[in-house]
Amino acid sequence: AALAIKLEGQVRDLSHTIDHDAKVEIVTRTHPDALDLLRHDCAHVMAEAVQELYPGTQITFGPSIENGFYYDFFRDAPFTPEDFAKIEQRMKEIVDRDEQITREIWTRDQAVAHFKAVGENFKAEWVTQIPADEEISIYRQGKWLDMCTGPHLPSTAKLGKAFKVMRISGAYWRGDANNPQLQRIYGTCWADDKQLQAYLTQLEEAEKRDHRRLGREMGLFHQQEEAVGAVFWHPKGWRFFRKLE
Repeated sequence: AALAIKLEGQVRDLSHTIDHDAKVEIVTRTHPDALDLLRHDCAHVMAEAVQELYPGTQITFGPSIENGFYYDFFRDAPFTPEDFAKIEQRMKEIVDRDEQITREIWTRDQAVAHFKAVGENFKAEWVTQIPADEEISIYRQGKWLDMCTGPHLPSTAKLGKAFKVMRISGAYWRGDANNPQLQRIYGTCWADDKQLQAYLTQLEEAEKRDHRRLGREMGLFHQQEEAVGAVFWHPKGWRFFRKLE
């Protein structure tokens, strides 16, 4: 059941060498730190799936976030919601492959040379931004790899399949509008299917009660992209609002 260890309060790979007397916890799926670990790995599995399905796509960053994860990609053609099912299916195949995940330490020159050779220009650039006193850690996942500080699961099979690709948005490389635009794919990931289904049901229920939809359908008000956050009252809605006031 072990996914990782927690060594003196820090989550580490299950393969991490313990070279001194220390307080150690075993991180399983029920551990409070498990979800963050699973979601980070899910981002990596999604990135591997995307690069297998869409050769030439470059990877950038893919962290875990509240309720899920995302990964930013650079690709000339736009992703669409129709791609989500294919990506999810390939992710499940990667889980079934039980690819071993191992950590390696590379030199800066080695990392830059590799990423340039495979056309990963964003990763090659990022290597040069890492402080000189920091290790360059590479996580190899089957034939796929990414530069990452970790920690990660011991294999893709440990991830399970309680995940779903959710939506897509735009982003800029390193958050600067002067840099190339990236495509950010969001997903959600949970410890088991029961938690995943509960979350999806929660989203459905929230959608039913969304004020933007209800206001429009009931003829009370509407909102427009040109004025984010502004309410445009309809006569019936304005009378209702004044009564409440």
